[in-house]
Amino acid sequence: MSKNYFLAVATLMGTIIGVGLFTIPYVINKAGIIPLFFYIIVLTFIQYFLHTLFAEIILSTKEKHRLPGFVGKYINAKSKLATFFIDIIGAYGSILAYIIMSGIFLHQLLAPYCGGNVFIYSTVIFIFVSLIAFYDIKLIAGTELILTSFLVIAIGLIAWRGFNYIQLSNYHLIDWKNIFLPYGPIFFAVGGGAAIPEICRLLDRQKDKIKSAIAWGTFLPAVLTLIFVLINLGITGSSTTPDALTGLGFILKNGVITFSLIFGLLAIITSYIVTAQATEEIYSWDLKLNNKLSWFLAGFIPYFLFLIGWSDLIKIISFTGAITGGLSGIILIWLVLKVKSEPEKVSCIKCQLNKPLAYVLSSCFILGVIYEIWMISQ
Repeated sequence: MSKNYFLAVATLMGTIIGVGLFTIPYVINKAGIIPLFFYIIVLTFIQYFLHTLFAEIILSTKEKHRLPGFVGKYINAKSKLATFFIDIIGAYGSILAYIIMSGIFLHQLLAPYCGGNVFIYSTVIFIFVSLIAFYDIKLIAGTELILTSFLVIAIGLIAWRGFNYIQLSNYHLIDWKNIFLPYGPIFFAVGGGAAIPEICRLLDRQKDKIKSAIAWGTFLPAVLTLIFVLINLGITGSSTTPDALTGLGFILKNGVITFSLIFGLLAIITSYIVTAQATEEIYSWDLKLNNKLSWFLAGFIPYFLFLIGWSDLIKIISFTGAITGGLSGIILIWLVLKVKSEPEKVSCIKCQLNKPLAYVLSSCFILGVIYEIWMISQ
């Protein structure tokens, strides 16, 4: 395998491993571990399928686009506008979650020495990422590989130091009242569509390796997530916090949590950067706005939402995963059927998709959207 192949896998893994990883223990504590296994297996396969659909669309088209641009090209302008709003709301939800969680982690690391509140630390992260996006500093794909490796080490250290604290009584099988609660957060946590154009670019001369890279880059983070959730729940049980590491810190009062916070924070920041730059590309590639305006719209609107009090991490991730993720999935499914009928060039990825399967998947996504809207209205 070439260097670019491993960089492509690392890029997707680094995009997926972020905020979602740290929020799942909290919702699984409410829903039970049976829903954990069900959702993480089913939704990871679905996200892998969506990732490959997106790759087929990219490889079938000559010009560079994000999802709204592809819809405008192959369908029509009205559908492009609708897709733009869905895509941008999903991107803003992700960025808002990154701002909140990174502030929490940085606060835990530095507040004992520097003081200050979470708002200040979230703002510091926002300014840092905004500067990177403004100067168009691209992440070196190898950075993702290094950070992901250290995060794996951190999970291993938590398991090692926390093994004696794990109690079987901290696990419960299922709570039917909260059976659907993990859907949105897990769907969010195992998705990495923002990285697919970069994977196609990295493997431009090895297109036959793209599908394999997407598989490894999608399934490995799911395995790490499953391990992390089981370890975290076994240690903290009912004391599990929405960001996971705070709850662990109350029990494992040693350098392990500091190490985990550092690399958890770095993993979130790298995902934040990838998503911020992808959002900027929606404006510049698909709406043809100038770079500075694209940068402003991509970064400052989610920060404004943070300023006016949108800070419920679980609700934001559930909404982003279930509603915008589900709607984007429906768009991808039907878009690829259109692309297959009139591709601009031959794609080396040919996803097996027909109308009956498209209807089944679309129905599942619609049910997820309806559930999430019902939950928000409660």
